[in-house]
Amino acid sequence: MNRGTVMALNKRTAVVLTPDGQFVRVKRQAQFEVGEEISHSVAIRSLPRVRQRLLQAGVFASALVLVLLSFLMFRTPPVVAYVTMDINPSIELGLDAKERVRELRAVNKDAEVIIAGLKYRGQDLEKVMNELARKLVDKHILTLDDGEVVIASVPVRVVGDQWETQVTRKMTQILNDATKRGNPEKAVSLDVTTISLPVEVRNEAEANGVSSGKMAFWLISKSQGHELSIETLKSQSLKKIAASWGGVNKVMSKYEQKKEDKENKVEKIDKNKDKNKDKNKDKGKNEDKSKNEDKGKNEDKGKNEDKSRNEDKSKNEDRSNRENKLDNKAENNDDNKDKNKDGTKDEEDKPEKANMKNDKSKRIDDNKQDDKSDDNDDNEAKSKRENKKRDKKESWNRLIDEAKQNRHSNRDDD
Repeated sequence: MNRGTVMALNKRTAVVLTPDGQFVRVKRQAQFEVGEEISHSVAIRSLPRVRQRLLQAGVFASALVLVLLSFLMFRTPPVVAYVTMDINPSIELGLDAKERVRELRAVNKDAEVIIAGLKYRGQDLEKVMNELARKLVDKHILTLDDGEVVIASVPVRVVGDQWETQVTRKMTQILNDATKRGNPEKAVSLDVTTISLPVEVRNEAEANGVSSGKMAFWLISKSQGHELSIETLKSQSLKKIAASWGGVNKVMSKYEQKKEDKENKVEKIDKNKDKNKDKNKDKGKNEDKSKNEDKGKNEDKGKNEDKSRNEDKSKNEDRSNRENKLDNKAENNDDNKDKNKDGTKDEEDKPEKANMKNDKSKRIDDNKQDDKSDDNDDNEAKSKRENKKRDKKESWNRLIDEAKQNRHSNRDDD
């Protein structure tokens, strides 16, 4: 008995794919179904080689389409940024571009009990944060009287200009709301420090077994001359460490994200003021030009009126001298006079039409110039953002290098 898989059913026969890759026709049985593995005794005949190749190609193409569709349907959106929350415990969330949680990690042992059993994959940030905040409050880890929090964001892919600010602000609001539920009469808010970091800081944090926020705190404190070991950083809260240094926010204030956002906002306002100032200046110039043009037109109009009066006076004198001329000749003179008037009117209208055309052309050119100026402003703003990002990365890399050199020198001294 031969075995094979039913690939197609005809009226009286079935096409079967044999284990050695051949397509053969067998007599159709009532129980045959496409995709079913059957046993058959004798093949009626093999399919022509061309039809076999076509059928093989069709099967392969169908399988490839199914694989691609499955990949697109079930593909997990990539993480675009990691956000750590340090209270002690330290928790890290991996977010996609739509602010949904794709990864959740307990950076230290204290955080393991907080994230245990939490369903997070594919959930919105608000839902996961509300659950984390509830657990932190229930365990009395997060309170208004004892709440200093560091939220650090680390983009690993391109995100929008305000994406990090929106995420950290949302997390801060959720933590504040959770702590106030048990104490609605208190108007005090948590002392939350938000900071944006390059991926190099996160890599250094992973190498030392701490969160990105704690690594940033360690690098900053070392640059300020504070003595702090990695072991102490792992075992103690940032609030306790920074208590004698003026607090966490004082140590990290220079690099705080809120300060960067404020500077960007002021820069944007100043830029808009300069732009409006230039527009008003151009508007004033156009108004002065329009006034001068109107003045010139009025002067030309006065000259034309004086000229017209002199012409009328001369014409009246000529008319008195020609009283004895024939009526036909007088009528012809009147016709010529009307023609001359029409011609004068056309000549007077030409400069005005030309001025209107020039004004329209100037407005079009001004609009094109404004559009070009807006494009230049956008490119300039983009260039400034890129420069700031590069400068920030270089600044953190310098802190990392300095901290490493200090650690090596301390080991040599020991």
